Amino acid sequence: MRKTGSVSKALDSCRSAPGSNDTVRSVVDELAGTLERGGRGDSLSTARDIVAALLHVSRYWSALAGDVVLQVQVADAARVAAQRIVAGAPFAYAVGTAQFRSLTLNVDERVLIPRPETEVLVEEILTRFRAANPGGGEWGVAVDIGTGSGAIALSLAVEGRFARVVGTDTSLDALEVARTNAAIIGAALRCPVEFRSGSLLAPVRDIRPRLLVSNPPYIAYDEAHDLPPSVRSWEPPSALLTGSNGLAITAAIVQKGKSLLDPGGALALEVDERRASLVAELVMSTGGYKDVSVVLDLTGRERFVFASRA
Repeated sequence: MRKTGSVSKALDSCRSAPGSNDTVRSVVDELAGTLERGGRGDSLSTARDIVAALLHVSRYWSALAGDVVLQVQVADAARVAAQRIVAGAPFAYAVGTAQFRSLTLNVDERVLIPRPETEVLVEEILTRFRAANPGGGEWGVAVDIGTGSGAIALSLAVEGRFARVVGTDTSLDALEVARTNAAIIGAALRCPVEFRSGSLLAPVRDIRPRLLVSNPPYIAYDEAHDLPPSVRSWEPPSALLTGSNGLAITAAIVQKGKSLLDPGGALALEVDERRASLVAELVMSTGGYKDVSVVLDLTGRERFVFASRA
């Protein structure tokens, strides 16, 4: 997997550079040329999106603010991002950020890029907990296994009423990204958030969570060649691939989770659409769970499995 410097580092290295006369229009035109020469057919739209992402503004802003002069570090970071896209990097890695629900998260090759499907998983969790707690009050502790960038954990801490949210990951690099995102979000957090290092549920054996959630690796090793190049060549394999026909980590969470979850607590899993029924059967056959259900994503695919601790 290719490793290159993050956009945030590129910005830091330019902070003492002299002023620039680069306008939004001139930089967008330059980026569009770079992208077009690199074979990108949507070059102008992508160029505008790069500038908008780096400035954390609407994608339409750069089309309306052509005369605005950009700081030199932003212009230079935009050029780096365009070159990375030409080299095959996913857009989020190229600009160093990704949108997830209400959050703008730092992302790079150390973590999986948050997907829209996972936003639906968070929404389903929030909907269920709000319905189960109509009178208000805290919802207990939430644990996010394989937190990566912290997308799920931080969204739950910002939008939910949990007493505490704990995210775990085997990757120290991923935990560094998650902690950085938590620090950036800061005041928006409605409860304490903690990130712990370790495999699966081992770091949280001292907790009786009310929610156990995970978007674990669920692609089988022999399916890696079917992934798009932008995924296969850039995103961390440890966040994508697992054994036992893509079910190894999911099965471990299900089996160990039944002794960890608080009685009545919720298990929420994102799964491969091809294996949702298999995961549901696994949860039912494991014992210790009830109310097992498969939930569809916005495109009608079976992507989530929910259950309650009996």
